[in-house]
Amino acid sequence: MEKIFENVLEIKTREDYEIVWSRVKELIAEATKNGALDNPEADNEYTREIGRLSILGAEYENNYMEFKYLKVRKKSPSMRTAKKLHKSLNIDADLLIEYA
Repeated sequence: MEKIFENVLEIKTREDYEIVWSRVKELIAEATKNGALDNPEADNEYTREIGRLSILGAEYENNYMEFKYLKVRKKSPSMRTAKKLHKSLNIDADLLIEYA
């Protein structure tokens, strides 16, 4: 296995981030083909390099990337849904009404 990014200690640009993640995918494919990921507890050059590059990618995400939060619209259950919940899952009707 060739260590392309062994001297990289931090990812600072989006371009480098994409390149590193591409390399992680390549390593996973190569390691899978070679059987290096057959054992979930394996400690080998592949798992160490995949782990190291993944941590660098995660640190970049935490420091430089902005994720937009999903907006979740809270909607009360319909009477039909409440009846199904009560009947099939034995959820207390008073509880369903309280949180409706």
